[in-house]
Order: sequence, then C-alpha cells, then structure tokens
Amino acid sequence: MQAPDWKTLFAPETDRYRIGRSFFLRGLGLIYLIAIVSWWMQAALLVGENGLQPAARLLDFVGKNLAEQGRSGFAALPNLFWITGASDFALHTACFAGCGFALLVIAGRFVGPALAGLWVVYLSLVNTGGVFMSFQWDILLLETGFLALFFCRWEAKTSWTDPPPLTPVNRVALVFAWALIAKLMFFSGWVKLAWASEATPEWWPEGTAMTFHYMTQPLPTWTAWWMHQLPAWFHKASLVPMYLVEMVLPFAVIFGRWGRLVAALGFSGLMVLVLLTGNFTYFNWLTIVLCLPLVQDRLWPAWLRSALSFVPLGLTDPMPRRPLVLRFLLAGPALLALALVNVRIVLGDLHQAPKPVLKNDPTPAWLDRFTGALSPFHLASGYGLFRTMTTERPEIILEGSADGTNWLAYDFAWKVDEISDRPRFVAPHQPRVAWQFWFAALEGRFDYRSRNAGWIESLVLKLLEGDRGVKRLLKYDPFPDSPPRLVRARLMRYEFTTPEERRDTGNWWKRVVMGEYLPEVSRPAAPSAPPENEQNRP
Repeated sequence: MQAPDWKTLFAPETDRYRIGRSFFLRGLGLIYLIAIVSWWMQAALLVGENGLQPAARLLDFVGKNLAEQGRSGFAALPNLFWITGASDFALHTACFAGCGFALLVIAGRFVGPALAGLWVVYLSLVNTGGVFMSFQWDILLLETGFLALFFCRWEAKTSWTDPPPLTPVNRVALVFAWALIAKLMFFSGWVKLAWASEATPEWWPEGTAMTFHYMTQPLPTWTAWWMHQLPAWFHKASLVPMYLVEMVLPFAVIFGRWGRLVAALGFSGLMVLVLLTGNFTYFNWLTIVLCLPLVQDRLWPAWLRSALSFVPLGLTDPMPRRPLVLRFLLAGPALLALALVNVRIVLGDLHQAPKPVLKNDPTPAWLDRFTGALSPFHLASGYGLFRTMTTERPEIILEGSADGTNWLAYDFAWKVDEISDRPRFVAPHQPRVAWQFWFAALEGRFDYRSRNAGWIESLVLKLLEGDRGVKRLLKYDPFPDSPPRLVRARLMRYEFTTPEERRDTGNWWKRVVMGEYLPEVSRPAAPSAPPENEQNRP
C-alpha cells in the first residue's frame, strides 16, 4: 500500500471522483425514498392523530414546557409541523413531498434544492417520531444528507453520462464524506472493545459474541438460523476480519486511491454479509452508498466508464469560473460548524468510554455548548452498533381473554411470536413496532418510567377497544368479532432450535416462560351518567 497522499487527501483533482459522486447522490436519493416510504406506511398508526404516540401531543408538551422557560420550541425540536400542525394530513403531505424530492434526486433534476427539501422533511419526521425514530441509521441518514448539500451541483439538470467536475466546495465535502465513513466504521469496532467489562466478557473480548448475535438480533432471518448452527470456532474466527474492516481499514482512506479502494471493498463486503443474515433496515445499503465516493474514477470498470461516456478532464483544465469567495462564504460557516461538531463528538467518544483513550476531557466548554445547541439538527453524531451483545432473547407475548380463563395470544407481523414461523427478510423496510418490542423485552418488566411505557400502554388500550388501526400490526386477529375483556403480557425466553429439534418438530424456535411482563388489565369503565336531577345543574 502506498504512503499517505496528503496532497490528494486535502485537494483531490476534479477529475478523480466524479463517478463516485454521481452514484453517491443518486444512491442517497434512493435511500431517502426507501426510508420515507417505510415510515409513511406506518406514520398514522405510530404518530398520527389517533396513533400510539401522537406527534401533536409531543409538540404540545414540548411547546408548553419550553414557553414557560422562555425558550423556542423550534430550536429544541426543529420540524415543519410547528407550522403545519401534526395532523394525519400534514404527515401524509410531508411524506408525499419527501418522495417527490427523492425522485428528483434520482432523476438528476434540481438535485441541490431537492436534497435540501429531503433533509428538512426527514429531520421533521425524525424529530416528531419519538421512540419510533430513535435509531442510529435515521441520524446517519440526516448527517449524510446534510453533507450531500455541499457535495452536489446546484444545477437544474445533472446528467448520468459524463458526470460534471467537482467544485472547490465539492472537494472539501468529498474529504468530509471520507471522514464520515471512516468515523462510522472505526467507532463500530471501537465501542465493542471500549464498553466491554469483566462483568460481561461474553460481549467481545472473549470472542463469543457472534455465538449469540444471530439468535438475539432484533429481527432474525432464516439465514441467521443456519449461521447460528455453525461451530463456536467459526464464530470466534469471524471476529478477526470484522475487526480488521472496522478498526484498521478506516485509516486506509489516507493512503491514496488504492487505500481508499481497499477500504471501500472491505466496508461494502462486510455490509453485504450483514445484509445476508439480518434485517437492519436501510442501514447496510446507506453504508455501501457512503463507500462510493472512495472509488477514484479510473478504478471503476472500463465498461462502466464507457457506458457513462466518461471523459477524464486534464489536470490543467480550469475549474468552472464562478466566484470562489462567494461559494465559500455561503458554504464555509456550515462546513466549519460540521467540522467542530465532529471533533467534539470524536473526542467525547474517546473520553467517555469505560475504557477511555483520553483520560481527561480535552474539549473546551464553549465547544460543548456549541455542539449542544446544534444537536437537535443532527448534523453529526457518534456511532457504534452492537456496543453490547445480548446473550438471551426475551420476547413479550401479548394475550387477550374474554372470560379471564381462556387466553389467546396475539401474533404480530414480523415480530418473533409463533415458534413454527420461519424468520423472514423484511429489510430495507423497518416495522418499527416489532423493533420496539425487542427493546422493551430487554427491560424485563413493564415500567412507567421506561421510554417504551407510553406506546405499550396505548397499544394495550387499543387492543381492548378493538381499534382497527392496530389490527394492521397483526397477522390475524384472535378476537375478530368483539375485543377481549382482558389483556396481559408474559415474558418468554426464545432460542433457536437445533437441526435435530427442527427436523422432529418443524419449529424454528423453542421457548419457556420467564414470568409476567404486564399484569392483567381491563377496559376503563365508562363514566356513569349523573343523576337526572343533577344533569342540568350549571
């Protein structure tokens, strides 16, 4: 591998990454489209007017509390719904507009304004999505989308063929894009080691984490069942290439075009392997899209360059003559803010871990305040999937009863319930209730102090009421004619069956009851009418 090419790292020639930039922007438009359509399918049920956690209620609560403190609700929770209201119509309109913007980006029309519209729309959805929009990939999409505003060409039309050269601002954004994928991958490996402890050696240091991963991941696939059956030595050995990709290859981005190509191939290869065994929504695809700007133009296959009618620019070809000062006056402050926030996040992660690299906090107080003020806009974030590895799989099983004696279980779509159901692929769609069930089960018991308490309580009440919207979450309704009188939730421990057990029973899972998650609850009693002589009293 060649020595670090510092000159091309900080001032890459305009003809070197045009193809990667073109694919990156269109790929990002596709990821936005997938993310918004996936949310749109669930938005009314999750945060609509009659949803599990209405966005309007969140905005009302935040607005009133901040008004008492003399603070702006928009600054604390920036989103369009402060203006339009968070009605079902407004939610559907925002999603419709987001899909339109995404299609413009894919088509290469008004890419800059469309990306700006996408970022505003998705920021609004994330900031009003509550617990259902609290995932790292949602934040990563916003960070990537904000950076793309400086990486694209703000023109009416951008052709697929012979992609245009990068402007000076684009070239700075290119380096930021390299830093983003390096940060994402490095900290995904770093947290696995920095957060492990003697009390929990099964996570990563002892090399046994992957013996649990395939079974305990939120929404397993049928391929994960097969992977789980492999011997322990294979699972331990698989950590070696994983750590190589996550903790070594991020540094390859400074080693010229060949180093960046190796990093792109390694990162993408790891994401493909995860895609084949897990349901991690659009995250793996977004990471692959982030790898595209790492590939220099001449390293793309000759047939592809020919299909794109790609014509390399000469090194002496002039840049498009537009006032550079004006460009950097517009983009410079935002890029500087992005750099400062990233510095604060990286140093903070290296300091705050249980096994820190930096013993003392090196960031000044003003930078902490600056980063805190910008945090609601999700311009940058720290990452680290699977910082801890769960070693058991608890599942919440909701049951209803009409008489308090006979109980029927609810079988939710995509969630692990019936032991005979084959685990399925659902990504890049994210069924967010099924995901939240996984997090809630790890808590062991219903607790009103939990961030999951609100939606679970709302879900149970809607089941007791026979709410039609909630029935969309079910594979089938065990109470099709009238809702149950009682609902309860039990906690069960699930495990994959062995090949022998599956051959004998046909089941993919086996389970045992761990205990009670939520005791029996019934419909609230209807308020009684006041006595006749009291009804007209003023």
